[in-house]
Parts: sequence; C-alpha cells; structure tokens
Amino acid sequence: MKNKNREMILNQPSYWIEGVNGFLYEAILNYMKKHGLNRTKLASHLGISKGRVSQILNDGEINFSIEKIIEISLKVDMFPAFEFISKDSYYKKEESLENKTISINFNANSFSNFLEKNVKKPTKNIIFKAYNEYSHQLAIN
Repeated sequence: MKNKNREMILNQPSYWIEGVNGFLYEAILNYMKKHGLNRTKLASHLGISKGRVSQILNDGEINFSIEKIIEISLKVDMFPAFEFISKDSYYKKEESLENKTISINFNANSFSNFLEKNVKKPTKNIIFKAYNEYSHQLAIN
C-alpha cells in the first residue's frame, strides 16, 4: 500500500526539480574540485557569469532550462541519463527497498567493517543516502 504523504510529495514537480538540481550541484562541485578551478575559471568553462556561479555555489540556486542542465552536465564530464518509469513501478521499487533499508551512523572505517561483516555476496545493489553528517541510509539487495 502506498503511503499517501509520500505519494503527494512524489507528485509535486518541485520534488523532481530539486532532485535534478541537487545532482547537478554535486556534479559541478566535484568537477570544480577535481580540476582545481576557482569560480572565475568555472564560470568561463561552463559559459555562465561569475555571479551565476556564486548563486549556484552559495545558494544552491540552479533553475536552468533542461537544455542548459544538459549542456552543463556534459561540460562537467557527466551524462544526464534521465529515466521515465511508470508511477506504479517506482512505488514498487521504493517499497522493495524500504523493506531492505537500515539506518546506521558511521565513519569511514566502521562503514568498511560493516560491509565486510554484513554484506553477503553476490550483492546486486548498494544504495547509500546521506541526509546529513549524522544520518545515513543504506539499502542492500
């Protein structure tokens, strides 16, 4: 049975927009760090103004057109692999992961030890979500 609150959230365009924005934000940050770019060089590479780069990095404000999102993702060495799936399939996938999800607090060493002790092979998928520095979610199937 679907959770009605979750269903309401998933049916809001803003939920999906924020998800895409978050992925692009992380891709931009990672590219900037990997290539040792300052904001001026990043702006030049992305073809946007320094002010716009500051909006992105300071406020997380993306709000680009789909065309610009794709253009920027390619410039930061990422492919924008979108997937369209039926709502029913999405809910079923979430529900199956929900039954296999555990919450743990850890540092890098304890995470490595946890995987060695608790993950039986073969493992198809490990999905890790970090909500903040103290709250993480790991789904193993």
